[in-house]
Amino acid sequence: MTKTLRDQLYAALRQGIDGGGLEPGLVLLEGHIAKLFGISRSPVRQTLSQLHDECLICRFEGRGYLVGVTPEEVVRRPLSEADFQQSGQAPKVDRTVSWRANLDSVEHDVVLCSIKGAFELNELQLSKTLNVSRTVAHQIMLHLQSIGLVEKIKYNSWNVVPLDDERLHNLYEARRQLEPYMIARAARNISNNALDGYIEKLHCAAKCYPAIEGELLDELENDLHHTAINLGGNQEIMNMLKRTHPILLISKHLLGRVLKFPDQDPFFDEHLRVFEKMRSRQPEKAGEALLEHLTLSESKVLDRLIHFRESGGVVIPNYLR
Repeated sequence: MTKTLRDQLYAALRQGIDGGGLEPGLVLLEGHIAKLFGISRSPVRQTLSQLHDECLICRFEGRGYLVGVTPEEVVRRPLSEADFQQSGQAPKVDRTVSWRANLDSVEHDVVLCSIKGAFELNELQLSKTLNVSRTVAHQIMLHLQSIGLVEKIKYNSWNVVPLDDERLHNLYEARRQLEPYMIARAARNISNNALDGYIEKLHCAAKCYPAIEGELLDELENDLHHTAINLGGNQEIMNMLKRTHPILLISKHLLGRVLKFPDQDPFFDEHLRVFEKMRSRQPEKAGEALLEHLTLSESKVLDRLIHFRESGGVVIPNYLR
């Protein structure tokens, strides 16, 4: 399970205290800890407060906290990674993990609102709602911007890009122009083992359908439309395709979470045809199969969007308006 910055920092400090690296009476200062781990002060403040509530550190007349409940003396010295080491390794706080731990819920809200219409997102309010630092909130927003969900309008505000019928068509048109070319190139590079894995995963999903999770649908979509496509070996095209990612997010955030799964599987057979053409080393046929899939997919996804706009409910969080 991914952990927030606060969870990771708590584990590091607790390890230092329990292991004796942070001795009784040692002064713990918010700013020093933030600098050592390369994070903002907000998660440090929250973590120190938690440790204080658990009686692992205490207040004193000076700034910060002291390690222990009633230490006999005050120890002032710089902190280093060695203070947190156990078995020769120092724990690290991964800021990437932290923002990704909060990404799904924000992405879900933004995708649903984008289908309903135009919204504005306040980054400061987002950080308060998630109880994370401004740095983490900004990293989330930069990711959403990179995949075409939001656009920056001013210092703290972002526009959610509406996913209307015209934009959906334009996104599919971009994929129809680029993906068949990339999959034909990828068919010359991809290994049989990788293809066998994708094919087996699709067969297993088809057998279990509709008793599957939405996360599996997202994984299957990315197997073809990201991982396999990426083997086409043109990063500039991959950068262009990244802006069309909202198409893939519709299945991830609607099917199985907001809308019921359709009676027939949404794309398994179509993906299988692409992979089987790749497996038989027919690059052009693989491209044609992918083009057909994208054409069929557009009408299915459009129906879902229309259905959700007309009858789907959405709880608008306070960072969106």
